[in-house]
Amino acid sequence: MSCCAKKIFALALTGLMFLSVLLVQSSVVEGEPIGSITAIEGEGYILRKGNIATLQAILGSPIYLYDHILTEKDSRVQILFQDESLLNLAENTTIEITEYIYSPEENRRSAVITLLMGRVRGVVGRSFAGPGSQYTICTPNKIIEVEKGHYIVDAASR
Repeated sequence: MSCCAKKIFALALTGLMFLSVLLVQSSVVEGEPIGSITAIEGEGYILRKGNIATLQAILGSPIYLYDHILTEKDSRVQILFQDESLLNLAENTTIEITEYIYSPEENRRSAVITLLMGRVRGVVGRSFAGPGSQYTICTPNKIIEVEKGHYIVDAASR
């Protein structure tokens, strides 16, 4: 390889490394947080929309629309949403916050949680009567509408 080719290769490699660092550090966060992690046991991770790297979930981590939250073996994560509903992720669980609209002025909440794998348990503290209000858990096999109360959903159950 000639000296000139080595310099071009080195510059190209440096540029690619710089771009990869920017991509890893950047994430698309749209709007305000819709909740936060209020309890964690073991290892949990957050994958933000448009990001290629996961973030370590820690107590107080903000949760945004379209976030994927993952738990490892022997791990659990609890999320408190703006509407005061709670979502607990069991071990080996992955969810996506597919939709979340909270408007107390309109007595409206529309939440859609996609359970990709694992098990969740939650508490929906109150009903909302505004137009389009819903609280839905989607799994690969079914769709569960929750109005108010406690629920447990397993992604593998039919």
